[in-house]
Amino acid sequence: MVEDGGGSERGPLYLLDGSSLLFRAFHALPEDLATSTGVVTNALHGFLQMLASLLRDRRPGGLAVAFDRSTPTFRHERLPSYKGNRVAMPEALAPQFDLARAVLDALAIPHVDLEGYEADDVLATLATRAAAAQWPTVVVSGDRDVFQLVQDPWIQVLYTRRGLSDTVLYDEAGIEERTGAPPSRYCLLASLRGDPSDNLPGVPGVGEKTAGKLAAAYVDLADLYAHLEDLSPRLRTQLEAHREQLEEVADLVPLVRDAPVPLALDDLVRRPADPDEARRVLEGLELRSAWRSLAPLVSGDGSAAPSAGSSDSPDRDRRGGGEGSSGSRAGTLRALRLVVPGAASEARDLLAGLGQGAPILVAPRFRGEPGRSPLVGVGLAGSAGGEGLWLAAELFDGPDGEGLRAELGALFRPGGEAAAGHGVKELLRQWLPVGLDLPVLSMDTAVAAFLLDPDLGRAGVGELARRFLGARPPEPGPDAAGDPVGSAASELAVVAALLPRLTAALEEAGMTRLHEEVERPLVRVLARMEVVGIGVDRAALEAVSATFAEAAANLAEEVQRLAGERFNVNSTPQLRQVLFEKLHLTPGKRTKTGYSTDAQTLERLRHEHPVVETLLRYREVEKLRSTYGAPLLAEVAEDGRIHATFHQTVARTGRLSSDRPNLHNIPVRTEEGAVLRRAFVPRPGSWLLVADYDQIELRVIAHLSGDPGLLAAFAEGRDVHRAVAARVFGVPEEEVTSAQRARAKMVSYGLAYGMEAYGLAQRLGIDPGEARAILDSYFAAFPAVKAFMDRTVAEARERGYTVTPLGRRRPLPDLLAANRAVRQAAERQAMNAGVQGLAADLFKLALVRIDGQLERAGLAARLVLQVHDEVLLEVPEVERPAVEPLVVDTMRGVAEAVPLRVPLEVSVGWGRSWAEAKH
Repeated sequence: MVEDGGGSERGPLYLLDGSSLLFRAFHALPEDLATSTGVVTNALHGFLQMLASLLRDRRPGGLAVAFDRSTPTFRHERLPSYKGNRVAMPEALAPQFDLARAVLDALAIPHVDLEGYEADDVLATLATRAAAAQWPTVVVSGDRDVFQLVQDPWIQVLYTRRGLSDTVLYDEAGIEERTGAPPSRYCLLASLRGDPSDNLPGVPGVGEKTAGKLAAAYVDLADLYAHLEDLSPRLRTQLEAHREQLEEVADLVPLVRDAPVPLALDDLVRRPADPDEARRVLEGLELRSAWRSLAPLVSGDGSAAPSAGSSDSPDRDRRGGGEGSSGSRAGTLRALRLVVPGAASEARDLLAGLGQGAPILVAPRFRGEPGRSPLVGVGLAGSAGGEGLWLAAELFDGPDGEGLRAELGALFRPGGEAAAGHGVKELLRQWLPVGLDLPVLSMDTAVAAFLLDPDLGRAGVGELARRFLGARPPEPGPDAAGDPVGSAASELAVVAALLPRLTAALEEAGMTRLHEEVERPLVRVLARMEVVGIGVDRAALEAVSATFAEAAANLAEEVQRLAGERFNVNSTPQLRQVLFEKLHLTPGKRTKTGYSTDAQTLERLRHEHPVVETLLRYREVEKLRSTYGAPLLAEVAEDGRIHATFHQTVARTGRLSSDRPNLHNIPVRTEEGAVLRRAFVPRPGSWLLVADYDQIELRVIAHLSGDPGLLAAFAEGRDVHRAVAARVFGVPEEEVTSAQRARAKMVSYGLAYGMEAYGLAQRLGIDPGEARAILDSYFAAFPAVKAFMDRTVAEARERGYTVTPLGRRRPLPDLLAANRAVRQAAERQAMNAGVQGLAADLFKLALVRIDGQLERAGLAARLVLQVHDEVLLEVPEVERPAVEPLVVDTMRGVAEAVPLRVPLEVSVGWGRSWAEAKH
């Protein structure tokens, strides 16, 4: 995974709409900006000014610029009047597009335009590819059509409002706040509203506000027209009268996400430019000021520190001001010099001077992806002051390398010097396998900042300097471009200043205990889990992959047999022809190329023809093949184990996530999921222990609500879902049917995610009215639950955030939004945050305590994986009698940290594979 932040050599991908930015720059700057020979370069001046600001302040790990072509696109072919109102391009602007391409070539920045497509389609395609690869991406444009691309946490939009310097950074919440609808429904909003700039007509009487309300309430056009009776007579009449026009416009609004863009993601990674060539081109165009801004940045190293005065911090961009902007508070941190020893023996002498009782700061630098690529070296400095030290990786390879490692080990021994840094887990992932450790961690500033503001989960130290210090990190100097030593020195200076500031902020926010007992020690626990990894039976996994491939092929054959003809099952046009033209199934929503064949549409057609059921099954198996076949095999390391990466600063609820690979997404209740789990095995002579919390979210709801019925059911050890069903449906527990129990279970767990009647109806496949009746019965049976939910929303609205008993906060400013849809979404998040947050706190605390107990007891058993509320340990045969009670008692015992009003129960299974242990 590509990560942003301090120390990363590959930050986010930035995709620029070159046409939009050049147009805006041309109209923002005077045309008297020209060369001595009269060539107007005002648009180029503005464009390069923004590019320099982006390189300096945002440290992209990848860049690409897309341009429109002057030739017609597929949209013009479908609607000849498309953009028919556009005036001719100003004569002075047209040549600047070619000049911009020449400058981008000199700066080694890829650019692309595509016959038949617009720049937005190119951006959409590249952003979609990057999101699939989990590379955080920011689309930079002044065109609102790109709003539809926003996808947390992978795609954001940096929107240029006026000129080039007035920008706003949108995530999903920001788009919903601005438009009234989430990005996934922006196409519906835009179709209803129309777009005069593209000569796309809207529905008369439907403006931005009304379009937003409709898009918030209905999934797509089909859903909207299915509920016309719910609308006012005037609006219903307008929609009925303009349906054909609306469907025509809706066919053009969605951006193409699979255009034949010739660039691969690797082509977008920032690469050094030739400074001499860049200078020759820019000065040849008399763009000397632009060259002065770009000169320190063209090496592609990403080390330029963000400026304190930038107006582009996420908070300020999305909310229009606030803490994120440093304004007049901007200052400069003191510089820190790192001594670079020439030999390991000299480094050992210098290390002795670092231990002064205060935390020792660490700043690793990697040759590629942090944690997963070799170390270039590590910067070390005492937080109490003085010079720092740079330990190049090569120092450990010589004859004195073993002594240097021993000196470091003595420095950071248990009970010895504490360490602090930004992104410490990545360093531990490299150090632990070679016997180096940081057993006493004072703070990881990335984790502490995330606790204070979950929006800072992937922020680098430059962003934290602006946010918490109002300062600009010291730059390493004009000759240090690409020098990891200067970059590490800058980071260490920021971390030194952040430690007291973040410590005080955590105390003020009431999160010191959460940080000290849970999040801080969890950094090392997760690093140890990543290093250990989980064993894989490669032959079994290969067999699973082959089984999925065979099953997918058989299902594809069955689809064709049921359809009565041979065709490419993966071809949307061919599938569309078979379903809607040959078999005459009821079409649903339209896309730019015809009727949709997505999963939602097919679900509605499930009972019209047996081919639909088989097709859905085929897609399910094909997804398993493509996700868990070759991709999982590719992640098996030389030691026969998969070493996933665990993240504690991604999910705003506090839940852990994983990637490379994401083992959290293996199907839980299907046979395919069980088959996959058979390939995960312990090392010879050991067992896998799986320990899983029973109904932890419902137990948290019972505790937080204090509902007598739920508390009693848990205290008495009854089947809580059966007990709930009995009260909801008004029958004795012994007469509860399996269907009633399943519905009660769905409601109980749905409440933990803020689910309402519509969501329940979708999950149960029932009418929304019936779902509402079930919810009403539930709240009548458990009134304290309803009161808790209402109280949670009210308190969060008053405070601006939810808070768990251990202090975890979830800011929810949208609870005060004027837009009803935005406000309701925030209310659902408020109901979800407290339950999910406390469950996350308890589970993380259990991980920390289990790891500590195993280490203190000198046991060889090790944590190898966590998935949701489940933890896996690899346990030698001889340790089984000791480890099971240790794990169960520890997991149950974290209830005392709150303390919970209900007991925590743990299910345990043993096996020679993950599947066997889960059986």
